[in-house]
Amino acid sequence: MESPFMIPREDIEALEGSEGFRLLRNYLGAVEESSHAMNSFCTSHSTVSAEAQSIWLLHRDILHALVMPVVELFKRASTLAEAALCTKNTEDLELAFSGDARSAFLWLQCFLGEEEDWVRTRGCPACVTTETLSTESHVRLTVAASLLSTVEKDGHSTGLSLPPLPHIIPALRDALEADPFWGPECWPYLFSRATQLSGGIQALIASIIDLESLVSSPSLVRIHNREVAAKKGVKLRKSKLAKRQLWMKGEEMDLMRRCALQCWAQAAVPRQVRAEVLGLGKERRARSSTCP
Repeated sequence: MESPFMIPREDIEALEGSEGFRLLRNYLGAVEESSHAMNSFCTSHSTVSAEAQSIWLLHRDILHALVMPVVELFKRASTLAEAALCTKNTEDLELAFSGDARSAFLWLQCFLGEEEDWVRTRGCPACVTTETLSTESHVRLTVAASLLSTVEKDGHSTGLSLPPLPHIIPALRDALEADPFWGPECWPYLFSRATQLSGGIQALIASIIDLESLVSSPSLVRIHNREVAAKKGVKLRKSKLAKRQLWMKGEEMDLMRRCALQCWAQAAVPRQVRAEVLGLGKERRARSSTCP
């Protein structure tokens, strides 16, 4: 009935001293009040003490501050991909990215679609917090989001921005080591996978910057769409030059046929056999595009 995360008191005081984090907590509390969910705890956790409930709410709010920026980042990436590819088909949006950015986009697309309630911290705060330990994917996203929160923002952060949140990593590591299912041997593997996901999300951020420039330029969008269509095998409209090249290619084949016929004529190959082999049954010679 207690939270599996043990965060030092000095770290909690530092978080509570952040104006951005306080505003987030006030917003989440106002949302619960407006939805008439003053006691949002489930029946299993509604009987715990008020102090325990306040700890559950704090840890839920930390998870929300970690994961929701990643959710908004994915929404932005999806919107830009739709604009760049001119499609609403979610299965095609990955084509707007490549490499690690594409892998991260696909992973987020799958996980966020399946765990929408958890990533938006809906429901009982205690259940949402304990669900963080339920699967490898939950742990991976939580650690990756914590690593991303510590990345330098190039001086664009303001007083209302959320502070770095690395506090969950040691707390999560200790919780996994004490968990009878996970154990201490799982942490190195999980942390390695989370680090890879964090790097992929950073690559996705860089791709988003490129897509924003692409979407703002209609001419670049058309070029990008032609490249994507070519990769997918979609038929494109042939230019006059391409049509002329195809005509000349056919004319070249006709010349080769005539050379073969002349050689076979000298070898006394019957005319009927020559026509059947070369497919010249009732075919008439077409007018040349290069000669009158």
